[in-house]
Amino acid sequence: MVRIAAVFALTVAGLVAAAPVRFPRLSKRAFVLQSYADFQISDGTAGNAQAQANAVFVDPFDGVDLATVDSATLDAVQTMREAAEAAETDQFNPAIAAASGTEADELSAGKIKNKVLKLTGEVQALNIQLAQAKAAGKDTSSITSKIAAEQKKLTTNIATDVKSAGQPSKGVTGGASTSTSTSTSTNEDATSTSDNSTAAASSSAAASGSSISFAVQDYADFQISDGTAGNAQAQANAIFVDPFAGVDLSTLDDSVAKNIETMRQAAESAETEKFNPAIAAASGTEADELSAGKIKNKVLKLTAEVQGLQIKLAKAQASGSSTSSIESSLAAEQKKLTTNIATDVKSAGQPSKGVA
Repeated sequence: MVRIAAVFALTVAGLVAAAPVRFPRLSKRAFVLQSYADFQISDGTAGNAQAQANAVFVDPFDGVDLATVDSATLDAVQTMREAAEAAETDQFNPAIAAASGTEADELSAGKIKNKVLKLTGEVQALNIQLAQAKAAGKDTSSITSKIAAEQKKLTTNIATDVKSAGQPSKGVTGGASTSTSTSTSTNEDATSTSDNSTAAASSSAAASGSSISFAVQDYADFQISDGTAGNAQAQANAIFVDPFAGVDLSTLDDSVAKNIETMRQAAESAETEKFNPAIAAASGTEADELSAGKIKNKVLKLTAEVQGLQIKLAKAQASGSSTSSIESSLAAEQKKLTTNIATDVKSAGQPSKGVA
C-alpha cells in the first residue's frame, strides 16, 4: 500500500491547510474541458513549465486508476492538447516570425512552455490509453513506443525551459500568468478525485517559499514501492514536486532543500542496502515484484534529486551566480529519471513490492 499521507507540512499564510492525501480509485470524470486561454501557461516567467503543465494534465488524476477514466475525460485531455498544438502552429510561430528583440525572446520562451504543456497532455493521454489497454488484456507495444517517443520530446523541452528559468515568458492569448488561473481552475476540477496537498500548494501560486515548511519523513512513511507499477511519476511528484506548485523556489528556506536531500538519501539507501540484496536472494514472482518496486524507488529518488537541483538553480538564478554546473547536473539526472519512468510505465498494472 502506498503511504504518502503526511508527506509534508505546508503552511501558507492566509490559506486553509490541505486535507490528508487520499488515493481513491474513481472512474467518474474529474477533469473539465477548458478553453486554451484558461489553461495556457506561457505568460509569466520561464523555468517552471513542468510543474504548471502537471497541474493541468497530471495532478487532477493523482491516485486515480487511469484504466477507469471515462471516454469523455480522455477526449477532454486530447482536445486541450490539440488546442495547445494549434496555439503553437497558428499563433506562436507567426508571432515569433513577426517579432524581434526582447519580444521575440519572450514569445520563444512562451512557445517552449506551451510545448511542455502540449507534450504533457499527449503523454498523459497515452498513459490513460496504456492503462486501459493493459486492463483489457490488449497488446501495448505500440502505445509504449509512443510514450517513450513523446516523453523524450517532453524531457528535451523541459530542459530548455529550465535553462531559461527566471526570464520573461509571453503567451499568445493576452492572459495573465497562469500560475494562478490554470492551477486554481484545475484543482477545482480535481476536487472530486483527491483532496490532496496539491490544491493548497497550487492555489498559493507565486507565494513566497518562506511560508512553506517541508518536514523530513521516515522512508517507510513516504516510500511508493508497495502496490502496482505504472504510476511512480505521479506518486513521486506528490511527495517532492506538488507541494511547491506555484511557489518561487528561489525563496525557499534552506531547510527545505536539506530535508529533500535527506529523504533522497533514504531512498538511495533503500535501493543499495535493501532492494539489491533482496532481489539477489529472491526468485520468480517475488524477484519480479521487488524489481518493479526498485524501479519505483529509483523514480522517487531521482525526482527528489531533480527537485533539489531545481531549487539550487532558482536560487543561483536569483543571486546572479553561474548556473552552468547545476544545469548540467539537472539534465543528467532528468535523463535518468525519464528512463526509469518509462521502465515503470512499461510494467503498468503489475504487482510491485517494497522493502520498508
